Amino acid sequence: MNLYSNRRVIDKQKKMYLLLIGMMMMSLVLGFFFYFIISNDNKEMVINMQRAFFNNVNSINYVKSFINSILVNSLYVVGIFLLGLSVVGFIFIIGIILMKCFIVGFSFSSIIGTFGLKGIILSFIYVFPHQILFLIILLLMCFYGCNFCYRLFKHIFMKQIINFRKVSEKYIKVFILSLIGAVICSSYEVFFVPYLIKLII
Repeated sequence: MNLYSNRRVIDKQKKMYLLLIGMMMMSLVLGFFFYFIISNDNKEMVINMQRAFFNNVNSINYVKSFINSILVNSLYVVGIFLLGLSVVGFIFIIGIILMKCFIVGFSFSSIIGTFGLKGIILSFIYVFPHQILFLIILLLMCFYGCNFCYRLFKHIFMKQIINFRKVSEKYIKVFILSLIGAVICSSYEVFFVPYLIKLII
């Protein structure tokens, strides 16, 4: 019976992961194609912003950029963690991760739209592997955050007894590992990506 119960739990987790990954992929695709449907004025504004960003890569302030990147990435992780501690937080958690996927997809296509064929290489440099790794980190945080919300809901409204000590310990471990991963992603983004961009621009 215990083996059957564990198998059901694993099956539910797989379905949850597949659902989240499916939504993330859809948001990435929507973000990618959004660039091609916006107005020409908005495209021109995006192109000017992209050119300004890549042209100023030689004068980047590494310390300031590193701090800003860590703050932004940590805000995503901490925000999901805190929302996971509430009953209805899963709605906002999913919204956060879909928004991030949309931004990554839009960045990819807008760089290509700005620089043409050279933009394909630049977009890969800008996105891979740190942005994809960070999306995986957010996927894990999203899964455990939604799972904590679900258990909290069942405990409050369905009076189900939950071993919150065990669940909380795992949630905190994932949170700490996610913060470490966020710092690694920021380090790669700030100290390595500009070097690669300089080789292309």
